[in-house]
Amino acid sequence: MPIEVAIFIEHIINGLTLGAFYALVTLGLSLIFGVARLVNFAHGDIFMVGGYTLFLLLNLSGVDLPYPLIILIVVVITAIVGLLVERVVIHPILNQSWRVQAVATLGISIVLQNLALILFTSDPKQTPTPYSRQIIEVMDIRISVQRLIVLVVVIVAFVGLQWFVKRTQLGKAMRAVSQNREMCQIVGIDVQRIAMLTFAISAGLAGLAAALMAPLFSVTPTMGLLITLKALAAVILGGLGQVNGAFYAAFLLGMIEALFGGYVSYQFRDVVSFGIFVLILFVRPQGLFGRKVGL
Repeated sequence: MPIEVAIFIEHIINGLTLGAFYALVTLGLSLIFGVARLVNFAHGDIFMVGGYTLFLLLNLSGVDLPYPLIILIVVVITAIVGLLVERVVIHPILNQSWRVQAVATLGISIVLQNLALILFTSDPKQTPTPYSRQIIEVMDIRISVQRLIVLVVVIVAFVGLQWFVKRTQLGKAMRAVSQNREMCQIVGIDVQRIAMLTFAISAGLAGLAAALMAPLFSVTPTMGLLITLKALAAVILGGLGQVNGAFYAAFLLGMIEALFGGYVSYQFRDVVSFGIFVLILFVRPQGLFGRKVGL
């Protein structure tokens, strides 16, 4: 295979991996907005909590835990953090204006960042797994096993979430709340409980993203800010409240960044992705898949 073609395919695979990462984080953010009508600016910091949880499990446990079990533990811990955040901070202000909600979630973000800074310092932490070191080479195309795991798990998670939302009683309640919160309250659906469980699911998805992607990068206290902005960009591109649209938009951002970083400049890939995001909104202010808000 010509080396140029092999390099192009590697960039495509990297773009799919990056898009899968953004998609997992975006799914949670889109769920929260669709159900609770709230933009959680601390969502990326939940991802950061998952990254440090992975670091502790890999380096300080003293026990060689299997990687699938580590992933499960990270998801459970971040889901619990999401529940605590919802109960302590979000629950009292869920019916307040968006300004109050924005300030509250920004406050959560600052608190989590400073706690991480105190506990772990500002030094980047590495969380390599055996799979992040394993390289598969097929026809001159090189890819780490960790990236393949990311792609497979994200597809399974997306299909599982679709089944959950459309087939289970709780999922149907979440869809109903996203479409008409007042009517749900009238017919007896506990909107507060649905919002609480949505936060837990959202945080668990962020933890899953951390357990999968942190081994490919480093973990820092401030890493959540850019991740939140990227996820928010994907949510808006896909159409506010549209989970499927946000999922596809996240892959679009990942592909743009990977191709631009590979062929033009890695340093300016964020500028280009946000620039294209702004241009698309000039053409379609409602997003690529925008319609009436709802799951």
